[in-house]
Amino acid sequence: MVEENINLRNQVLEACRGLAAYGLGSGIGGHISLRYPNEPFFYMHVFERTFEEMQLEDIILFDFDGKAVSSDRSPSQGIEFHHCIYKQREDIQAIVHSHGFWITAQAAFARPPRIFNNVSTVFYERTALSRNDDFASISESLGSDDVAIVIPWHGAITLGTTLGEAVSRHVVFDYTARMDVTLPTSAPTMPHDQCSSLRQLVERAGYFDETWELVKRKARTVCNSCKEVS
Repeated sequence: MVEENINLRNQVLEACRGLAAYGLGSGIGGHISLRYPNEPFFYMHVFERTFEEMQLEDIILFDFDGKAVSSDRSPSQGIEFHHCIYKQREDIQAIVHSHGFWITAQAAFARPPRIFNNVSTVFYERTALSRNDDFASISESLGSDDVAIVIPWHGAITLGTTLGEAVSRHVVFDYTARMDVTLPTSAPTMPHDQCSSLRQLVERAGYFDETWELVKRKARTVCNSCKEVS
């Protein structure tokens, strides 16, 4: 059995609070997980707390069958897609799912978001569209290079090789969704060549690393007296 890793638990806690600061965790639902390195386990929080309410004791270790280790508290019903994605994509180390307003509104279109700006190009041709919210549908749709999944009439999932990457992509997905929902159908989307070149530029510039640092600063502002997050 693996030992508890306080650093990983703190990272998940900080991610919860940071997304809460962005308004992505005000209701029950949504979940964040982080793979335990080199072991078939991951950290994820309990179901009955919002992101903004989360405390360190709410971050629990699960195995790849979705069973809690040394706890009888319940996760979200959506835990299945976490451990199944980890099994399917060994490169993925963290997963974020939310029912943010703009994300959910965009998911109602049942398609990947339209691309209108440079930072949104990370999702260009790398966003899967699931038929349903069960893992069989998600698995069927998920490609080897995809970094996001739209679940029609439900919400979205973002993936990352680090927790910071998955979280910062989620923040940008919410921004991307807001543009898609609010801009008219006649608005011209970014041409293919520009999407490809700008995506490379944004990634080289470290935009998502800096966005993760911003998310953490916002988390500390939300809960600057919480000793669990350092």
